Amino acid sequence: MRRREVAQVARIKIVEHDHPVAVVEQPPGDVGPDEPRAPGDHDALLACWLLQIAHPCSKLIVKRISKTDVQGYHCSSAPDQSYNLRVSKPAGIYIHIPFCARKCTYCNFNTTDYYDDLAASYVEAVAKEIGWWGERTGRIAIDTIFFGGGTPSIVEARHLDLLARACRSSFDVAGDVEITIEINPGTLSEERVAGWRESGINRASVGVQSFSDRELVSLSRTHSVGEARGTVAALRRAGFDNISLDLIAGLPGQTLADWGFNLREALELGVEHLSLYLLEVKEGTQMYSQIKRGALERPDDDLAAEMYRMICDGTGRAGYEHYEISNFALSVAGEPGRFRSKHNMKYWTATPFYGMGCGAHSYDGRARWVNIKKTESYIDSVRATGQAIAERNELSDRDRAADALFMGLRLTEGIRLDEFQKEFGLDVMARYGDEIGRLEDAGLIETGERRLRLTASGRLLSNEVFVTFV
Repeated sequence: MRRREVAQVARIKIVEHDHPVAVVEQPPGDVGPDEPRAPGDHDALLACWLLQIAHPCSKLIVKRISKTDVQGYHCSSAPDQSYNLRVSKPAGIYIHIPFCARKCTYCNFNTTDYYDDLAASYVEAVAKEIGWWGERTGRIAIDTIFFGGGTPSIVEARHLDLLARACRSSFDVAGDVEITIEINPGTLSEERVAGWRESGINRASVGVQSFSDRELVSLSRTHSVGEARGTVAALRRAGFDNISLDLIAGLPGQTLADWGFNLREALELGVEHLSLYLLEVKEGTQMYSQIKRGALERPDDDLAAEMYRMICDGTGRAGYEHYEISNFALSVAGEPGRFRSKHNMKYWTATPFYGMGCGAHSYDGRARWVNIKKTESYIDSVRATGQAIAERNELSDRDRAADALFMGLRLTEGIRLDEFQKEFGLDVMARYGDEIGRLEDAGLIETGERRLRLTASGRLLSNEVFVTFV
C-alpha cells in the first residue's frame, strides 16, 4: 500500500460531530461580514453539507446572494414551487445550538460564546423559525430531532423544552421520535438531565473525545475523564438507555497504545453507540497554528491507519455493528439496527431533513440550503421574516444521484443498485462500470447481491474510492 494511499485513512471522517454543520467561511477582500463566500469547484454548498468530507461529489453552482438578501433571504415563489411538499418518508429536524464555554483547539465549527441574554433571544428565534417551516411544509411527518452544536447541554433545560414543544406543535412528530442531545461532560447536572427526559429527549451523544486528562487538556476540552464517566452514570440514573460516545484518534503525540487504552475504556462502559473519528487538522484552528509553528507534533498518517484497524477489530469483538465508516452500534439479537443513529441515517440515505438555527443545513429531496452563520444576524433575519436562508441550491437529477451514491457508500451495507436506479434514474453499473471494475480488482469495492459497497480495505481507503465517482 502506497504511503499516500494510507494517508487517506486519516481523512475518513474527521470532525467531532456526526451531523452537517455550516462551515461557510469569509473570503478575503471586500465581502461584507454576513455575506457568504462565492464558492468554487471545491467550495460548493454541497462540500460544506457532506459532513465536511474533503471531496466535492459533484460540480454545483451555488447562487450568490447579496448582503441585503443574506440578512433575510425571502423566497417570493409560492411554497409548492420553492420547496418539496411531497416528502414521502418521515424527515428529521436538526437544531443548531452554537454556544460553547470555550473553543476546542481542533474545532472549526460554527460556535459562539455563551451569554444568558443572547441564548434566550436565540432560542426564541429558533422556535419562530421552526414554526415558519412547519407552516411552509404543511406539518410534514418528523421522526428524529437532533440538538447539535456547539454545546446544546450548556443552555437551560427549559430552552430545549421550548424548542422540542415548538417542533411538536409545528410538525407531525412521531410518538416514538428519536430526540438526541449532544453533551459536553462538564455542563450537566442531575436537574438538567431530568429536564431533558421530561422534554422527551431519549438519546445522548457525549463528546468524551479521550479518556486521558493529558489529551483533554491538549484539546482545550473543559471536562475531565472523571466528569466524562460521571456523565454516563448520571444519564443511566435518569433512564437513558441509548447513549453514544464520541472519541478522536490520531491526536498529536498519541501512540497506538494510547489509543488502545481509550478504545478499551469506551468499550468497557457498554454504551449503545460509538462514533470514533480520526483527527483532521483544519486551517484556522488553534491546533493548526500550533503544529505549523512546531509547538505540536504533526499527526502521523500511517499510525492513523493502524488506529482505524484497531477500531474496526475492537468494536467487532465487543459486539458492535460497523454500520458506517466511523459509526458503530451495539448489536441486539432480533433487532437489527436497533441502536443506529436514526437521525444520521437520514444524511446517508438521502432522506430530507430541516436545519434550524444559525449555519444549519437543510435538504428536502429537491434542494439544499444553509442558514446565515452569524448568530446575531440569524436572530435579526428570523425576527424580520421568520427564516434565515443564506444560500440555496436547486438540485438536478444528476446532483441528487451523485449525492446519494457518495453518501450511501459510507454505509457498510452500501446501496441496492436496483432501488437506486428506480429512485434516481441512474444505472450505476452502466455509468461507472469501468471504474467499478478497477476498484473491484483492487479489492476496494464489491457488487454481490445487486449491491455496491465498500470492502474492509475500501473503508480504509474510502476517499480513494469516492473520488472515482466525482
